[in-house]
Amino acid sequence: MKNLLAAVFVACLSVLVSAQEIPGMRLSLSAPSIVAAQSKLSLRLLIELSEDCEVPSQLLNGANFTVRTNGEPNKPIIQKGEGAAVSMRKGTRIERILTYPASTFMVDPDAGEIVTVAVSWSGLLGVDCTFKVAPDTKNIKLEELDFQRTKVMLVTNYGDIHLEFRHDKAPKHVENFIKLCLSGFYDGTKFHRVIKNFMIQGGCPFTKDDSLKQKWGQGGAGYNLKLEASDLRHLRGTLSMARGDGNDTASSGFFIVHKDSAHLDGLYSAFGNVVKGMDTLDRIAFVRLAGPTMSAPVVPVVLQAAVVLPKKKQ
Repeated sequence: MKNLLAAVFVACLSVLVSAQEIPGMRLSLSAPSIVAAQSKLSLRLLIELSEDCEVPSQLLNGANFTVRTNGEPNKPIIQKGEGAAVSMRKGTRIERILTYPASTFMVDPDAGEIVTVAVSWSGLLGVDCTFKVAPDTKNIKLEELDFQRTKVMLVTNYGDIHLEFRHDKAPKHVENFIKLCLSGFYDGTKFHRVIKNFMIQGGCPFTKDDSLKQKWGQGGAGYNLKLEASDLRHLRGTLSMARGDGNDTASSGFFIVHKDSAHLDGLYSAFGNVVKGMDTLDRIAFVRLAGPTMSAPVVPVVLQAAVVLPKKKQ
């Protein structure tokens, strides 16, 4: 996984601080939805004044964050502000970017699991946000992985989908999919084809570029895979590989079955299934559609990151 710091900032709760605390000041805190443990995390603090007021130095150049990781208290981030409060005029807007190593928010950076982090400015109700920190996979080698225990989390703008794999049934497809996830190939692609009560399809690199819509669904990783047909059925939640007209034309495109589709059995390479996030699958499957075949989401369904949760061979 790479370029996660380029993920779109997700707006978190923004409230007017009570008059007893800081009258006339609106504060909000936001962060990327997910960041890799080896990367830097940037918190965005926005200060907006609705009237003339004194802005405390700690808001201007300090920090006072309480941190919870997976619901448990973590080490707070405290930096004393320098100088006195500053008088500022109505309409002033200040944006601060506070950057920290993402590993700061993890209890065990080598655990191989995604953690959920909640950060809030101590004493200011509602100035908070939540984000995920993914494990460090930059040095993971494919041959080190136990593919039956390794999982992938698809982070989308509609929610997350957790996948497990059947390396015993389709080894080449599993290894290819995880390899592409590790390289960041899928990050920023879109689920370009959605058919309710059938499947959702993604994995085409052309979908990162809206100017290439005519080619959406035609892109790949530059090579093809041979069909690995098995006795795995295409039941609801099955992960399978999309392909062209020939059996051995799969590359990077994949689909997740929304409703049992027995007519696909033996014709496509099923290689995994959803273990968590069926509600996200449903949300995507029921988006508003347009286009000549009524299968193109009106609001893009973006695969923001495909995060590998590695388990090494024992």
